[in-house]
Amino acid sequence: MQKYRSIVFLVALSVLLLAACAPSATPTAQPAPTQAPTQVATVAPTQAMPAPTTAPTAANPMKASAETLGNLSYTGLFPDKAVALKDGSGAYEGGGAVRLLDQLIPQGDLNGDGKADAVVLLDDQSSGTGHFIWVAAVLDAEGTPTPTEAIMLGDRIAVKSMKIDNGQVVADIVGQGTGDVACCGKWNIHKVLALKDGKLAEQSSTEVSKVSLSDLNGTWRLVDLNSHTEPALPDVEVTLQIADGQISGSAGCNNYNATLSGLPDDPSAFKVGPIASTKKACPDPIMKQETAYLTRLGQVKAWKYDAGQLALLYDSSTDNPQYLVFEPVTVK
Repeated sequence: MQKYRSIVFLVALSVLLLAACAPSATPTAQPAPTQAPTQVATVAPTQAMPAPTTAPTAANPMKASAETLGNLSYTGLFPDKAVALKDGSGAYEGGGAVRLLDQLIPQGDLNGDGKADAVVLLDDQSSGTGHFIWVAAVLDAEGTPTPTEAIMLGDRIAVKSMKIDNGQVVADIVGQGTGDVACCGKWNIHKVLALKDGKLAEQSSTEVSKVSLSDLNGTWRLVDLNSHTEPALPDVEVTLQIADGQISGSAGCNNYNATLSGLPDDPSAFKVGPIASTKKACPDPIMKQETAYLTRLGQVKAWKYDAGQLALLYDSSTDNPQYLVFEPVTVK
């Protein structure tokens, strides 16, 4: 009997050992999760990669940098001479300075090749009383930037806006129109340009209306307190809303308002009445900027467009006039 029990015990022990060594059902099901991550890791990134290399279009352009466009050579400004810009400015031998107006660089497809081109404005003050603004296309601005020959947009003009629309350059400027002398343009002029024979050519030029203070109606955002030398604080929005004889907005901490008037015979005049504001306190840097802004705004005497921006003259007592500079938010 004892022998029989020993045999039964050994058989049971063998069965238990075999069961412990056999692979379980759970491990045999593991390959499925291993395959799923492998498919996600290889397929998803492969499908997503082409997007950055897709050629830019007019509807979705890649932004050409002012650093790139400000370090190219431009022709057409002077006979048989190219002007090589470095960091946005340059000169030609025996001539004056030329600079890139880098605050306004529209982009889009000008020649139908599906690549993003750019349009640049070049400021040339090389000729006595003249003050010439030239315009040039830079084809394939993000690939191999190739400037076309520049053409003159105007002498002693101001550029309100410029864009690329359906392969054409559309520019709104203040310039000389009917009854104006060369020094003092008083007309809103709408110009359309397009590529022809390898360079931009004017397609049309229309005198739209006489310039008036009401042209500024809309909302503007402060970008600089002193002619591009004193940038506004980042992340502190200072606004100027203009609406037919009234101005208002945020000075960064407090809201303000005042009256606005001009002069019948001078469309560039800009006179601000006494400014009223709320009295909330904010941190010192914001309050310091707000005080400077409201003080200078109250001293403004004239306005002009500056390559897509609004410049308000508050001090003309020196050789370098001082302006508050704004960019458009919405302009009527």
